[in-house]
Amino acid sequence: MAFDSDTLNSIYASTQGFCHRCRRKLAFSRFGCDDGRGAWDIDAVRPHPKVTALLPGCLRCVQKPTPRRVPRRTSAPAPAVVVDKKPAASEPHGEPPGTSDEPPIGDTALVGGAAGAVLGGLWGAVLGGLIAIGLQLWG
Repeated sequence: MAFDSDTLNSIYASTQGFCHRCRRKLAFSRFGCDDGRGAWDIDAVRPHPKVTALLPGCLRCVQKPTPRRVPRRTSAPAPAVVVDKKPAASEPHGEPPGTSDEPPIGDTALVGGAAGAVLGGLWGAVLGGLIAIGLQLWG
C-alpha cells in the first residue's frame, strides 16, 4: 500500500521516530528499505477489535509475530484449602499461636505509618508507625 508523505510523517511522528515495540531510533529516510540501520516499516496494530492503528516499527519487530494474549478466566476463584491441625500438647486450649482476631503488627504499623505520612511527612510516618505498634501491643 502506498502512502503519501503527509501520512508517513504523521505515522513517523506518532512515536517521535522510535519503534513502537522496542523503542529503537528510526530514520525517516529509511522507510521501506530492506535492511540497515534505522530501516522501518508500518505496523498495523489492533488495540481494539474495531480499531486499527498504524505505527512505525523497525524491521526486526515488524517481521516478528505479535505475541497473543491469553484471555483471563472469569470463573470463580478456587476455594481456599483449610488444613485441620491437631493442637500440640504444649499449646493451651488447642489454639495455635498467631490465630487471634488482631491484625499482624506489620499491618498495623503500615496503616499508622501511612496516616502519619499524610499528616507529618517522613517523620510523621516513622512516629505514626511506632505509635500504632505501641497501641496494639499495650492498648
